[in-house]
Amino acid sequence: MNEIIKVLPNFKKFNDYINNVKQGTSPIMLSGLTDVAKVHFAYSTYFYSEKPICIITYNELQAKKIINDLKYFNTEIAYFPRREILAYDYLAESKDISYDRINCLNNIYTKKARVVVTTIEAASQEIIAKETLYKNIFELKERTEINLEDLKITLNELGYERRDLVESTAEYSVRGGIIDIATSAKDGVRIELWGDEIDSIRKFDIETQRSTDKIKKITIYPATEFVLEDKLEEIIKKIDGKDERTIEDIESIKQGDYLSKIDKYFNSFYTKKETIIDYLKDEYLIFLDEIGKIKARSENIIKDNKNIIKSLIEKKREIPEALVNLRDYIKFMESIKKTQTIYLEKQDIGFVDKQSMHAKRNGYSFSYREVNFFRSSMDLCIKEIQQAISKQKTVIIVVESKDNEKQIRNLLTEKLGDNLDANIFIEQGELSTGFECFDFNLLVISTKDLFITPRKRKRGSLEFKQGDTVIFSDLKAGDYVVHKTNGIGQFIGVNTIKADGITKDYIKIKYKDDDILYIPTNNLDNVRKYIGGGDRAPKINRLR
Repeated sequence: MNEIIKVLPNFKKFNDYINNVKQGTSPIMLSGLTDVAKVHFAYSTYFYSEKPICIITYNELQAKKIINDLKYFNTEIAYFPRREILAYDYLAESKDISYDRINCLNNIYTKKARVVVTTIEAASQEIIAKETLYKNIFELKERTEINLEDLKITLNELGYERRDLVESTAEYSVRGGIIDIATSAKDGVRIELWGDEIDSIRKFDIETQRSTDKIKKITIYPATEFVLEDKLEEIIKKIDGKDERTIEDIESIKQGDYLSKIDKYFNSFYTKKETIIDYLKDEYLIFLDEIGKIKARSENIIKDNKNIIKSLIEKKREIPEALVNLRDYIKFMESIKKTQTIYLEKQDIGFVDKQSMHAKRNGYSFSYREVNFFRSSMDLCIKEIQQAISKQKTVIIVVESKDNEKQIRNLLTEKLGDNLDANIFIEQGELSTGFECFDFNLLVISTKDLFITPRKRKRGSLEFKQGDTVIFSDLKAGDYVVHKTNGIGQFIGVNTIKADGITKDYIKIKYKDDDILYIPTNNLDNVRKYIGGGDRAPKINRLR
């Protein structure tokens, strides 16, 4: 337990709040918080109430910021991202997103996910019902008999693909009496058969292919959220196949090529539908990060969907049922009505709806302020610490490395003497900002920006992995981006291209000699924002 959490039970206000949480009081509103303070409170609630939590926020950027701050308290954070609903007949969603979603659902089902983060958009999308998703899970035990053909059929039904060699998530292989199944991106299980009997089960490293620990049993969970609710023949019967395009789709589904058709005929594939809230609501505390922004984002999502639907109608395209099924703000609030809910707010807000009105009645107002220091602010930082000590505050200094810890200790010793105050704690980790809480007599200082030194980069190095993921809607003409294999280029706009009856939007990236690279807007995994952007961005004639 770190000191930021440890000090809280010393204060009556926090204990009153935790007692209300333990007693099931709902909804509750917490106001006066900074962004990091929201994370501090959410995690502390999980820690002291011993109830798993889910934080729902208003967009993906905020979700990632929350996750980064949560990692200071606990590295085991489950993220449930939104799914890209397919408006056309092609698969564009990143496999990483698919794996993150099913891993999150599996960890919720197995009670491993104690801290979950998601967005209002992801929480509004309908997904397969829990009972359908987990109907085919099975356990393999040492010294028990299995039918190899039945095992292969079940693995296929759970979304695993057969390969000659397992090299990634959602794959399995059969080589004689050895069956390898990937249980994550890095690990798998190796089942060795003696006839029809399981002789041994071992974990193995996918990269090295070497067996590691021996285990007695293993449960195999779905590798995709698109587990079929019924047989394909029964699903086809539910699809109204009158026009030519639908008949073509039905033929593709018959051949097993159905993934790109699920969104279009979602209600035929899945008669039982839920949302992530249904997976959570029996046990989890739901935290709502800025309810006003959540409401506004939810309403904008519905507006955007209506515009997409209008565009599809104009183009005489079918409207994906998954788009129509998207739940609005009112339905979302109805879904969490019976779930214990806590509102996280920066300011003491007005009533957004009846639930926020009730939350305010059970509310707690706190006095936080954000604390930031930069490279030129070391003297100010030391002065802030001295003032906090004089007021007998608990001071927690968060450093990123042992070297930074040594530097700050030397500075404090120089300024404060050999006997550092007993209420000063230095901990390794990372927080986006520091904060001061007057209610808890607590000052937290993040040295994240105090010790930054310019990195020397070799000419032409791209630092691809360190760039922020590109979000298509945030790009402006003239922005510099980095493509994993093509290098640094300049975003110059978006083109809509129609080929073979399929319409796709592409971003255009310009390189030297006027070379243009076209990339689908829904598949930008290999593109990052250019770190040396702004005034330091290269001239276009020196690219690549």
